[in-house]
Amino acid sequence: MREALRERVFRVAARAKTLVYHMFFAVYAVFILTLLVGSIALVGDLPWSGQMYGLGVWSGRAAVTILAAVLVPGILGRFGIQIKVTRVITFYRRQLGITTFLLAFTHGMLVRWVARIALGQYPLSAAPLFEFFGTFALSLLFFLFVTSNDTSVKRLGPWWKRLHRTVYIIVWLVLFHTLLQRVSVWSALIGVVAVLEVVSLLYSRI
Repeated sequence: MREALRERVFRVAARAKTLVYHMFFAVYAVFILTLLVGSIALVGDLPWSGQMYGLGVWSGRAAVTILAAVLVPGILGRFGIQIKVTRVITFYRRQLGITTFLLAFTHGMLVRWVARIALGQYPLSAAPLFEFFGTFALSLLFFLFVTSNDTSVKRLGPWWKRLHRTVYIIVWLVLFHTLLQRVSVWSALIGVVAVLEVVSLLYSRI
């Protein structure tokens, strides 16, 4: 029964690419609108600014989850494990990567940056250490975000793959970002993925 369900999910994902792409674009628009409305609420200290802050926290957790999911197919592939469902992630890896950046950016803006700017609490040098790791990770994600298109793949050539391999660094930056705040399910999740990433890379070389 489960095998039949996995097969059906795989077939739908493979055949409905155009529809899924349009759905992703709709999600991107929602993220941008949410970021705009949330920023206005936080700067203006509106009654529902607390909900916007909570949404920013949720965005960060969602970004960690999707980042972990995007890395799973590569990890399994290096171990020689083939699971058809993970190929669905591979189909939409680019869109999921863009989603990860937008979620992480929304998280940073609504939880820290907009509030700090509104309160005059910058420069960044005054920020706690976990913010440095988060900001560094987001900075690297930005370069992956702006090059997640066919034009960049063609123009950058072999450098495109080298640039996108910085995700191996990003996953560790995200781990420290979450771990320095507190040990949680999110730090455990990304920690397991980070360790498996290193182990799988060593395994593939050996």
